[in-house]
Amino acid sequence: MRRLIYRNLRTTYDLRPHLFFSLLLPTLIYIFIISLAYNKIVKPIPMYDRYLSYSAFFVPAAILINTLQLSILCGSMLWTDKYNGMLEQILSFSSRAEYFLSRVLSIVIISSSIAITLGLLSTTIIKDEVSLSYATPFLFLYAVVMSSIIFASLSFCVSAVVKTPDKLTMFNRMITTPIIAISGIFYPPEYLPPLISEIAKFNPLTYAANLIRASLLGIQVNTAFQIATLTLFSGAMLIIAYILFRKMDVAY
Repeated sequence: MRRLIYRNLRTTYDLRPHLFFSLLLPTLIYIFIISLAYNKIVKPIPMYDRYLSYSAFFVPAAILINTLQLSILCGSMLWTDKYNGMLEQILSFSSRAEYFLSRVLSIVIISSSIAITLGLLSTTIIKDEVSLSYATPFLFLYAVVMSSIIFASLSFCVSAVVKTPDKLTMFNRMITTPIIAISGIFYPPEYLPPLISEIAKFNPLTYAANLIRASLLGIQVNTAFQIATLTLFSGAMLIIAYILFRKMDVAY
């Protein structure tokens, strides 16, 4: 499986210009330009028994959106391997479980590395609100890793059932846009309409954002509940994705 992970990482590395301009650069613009501009417009947000600037509230959102977008590549790469006939060749010397796990682990490594970089850079603009502790690295990485697993698995599910690349792109957008909108990453969940606020409680991004805010800002949340919920989401998505992948026809 190490060979597969290396192959996946190498393939992603070769895409670095595309990833920088399509994913990383927009995230940096949102963090260092747009969120600072919104500080002048949006009043400090009352949350977790304190007031947060919009930049402090938004940084976890930017990190998680970048993580989500990177994780979606997992399914896209599966479909690319199938389209190019590589999937059949790979499965001739590796099991489906090894291929599946290598894809997910590769995305976890990549998204975690970028999330750490974004987190370190972001602290420069919210340094007055940052409150780090011994639990910071664990909570931050746990939120990012679980989010990567959840959305990499989700993209695997989509890739396992669609028949054309156009439908893959369409379904990815149809799924990710509501997930981002109906969550607590851009605004506190209680600011949403009542029904949408209840739906946000079933969104893993809501809990991942809470953990990252707890890790960077020292806010008090029920971390055990957030961790348990993300673990449940990731375990369920892994199982569903693998079942669908097992049933997938590897020939294009």
